[in-house]
Amino acid sequence: MFLYLGGDICIRKSDIIGIFDIDNVNTQKMTKEFLRSAEKEGKLLLAGENLPKSFLLTGEKKNVHAQNAKEQVILCQLSARSLYGRASRENIYQKEKI
Repeated sequence: MFLYLGGDICIRKSDIIGIFDIDNVNTQKMTKEFLRSAEKEGKLLLAGENLPKSFLLTGEKKNVHAQNAKEQVILCQLSARSLYGRASRENIYQKEKI
């Protein structure tokens, strides 16, 4: 299933490695360095035009240790709590079992 993040960005739920609240981690020196590094490497995306409230770390979990893993950091204007709620919901459009 997919998760819509805003700004024309959808990701597979299975590719989510972590969802983080920017207010809680932005004061951490290591987090700031991580986000700067992601920006320099071209792995930072912005979902929406408003100030971000959270960020997601995504990648193909089967290739986490591979050099060519498609790891991305996505800044999102939705709160971490909202994203977690959306990601944990089952697809409401699944067909019922007969």
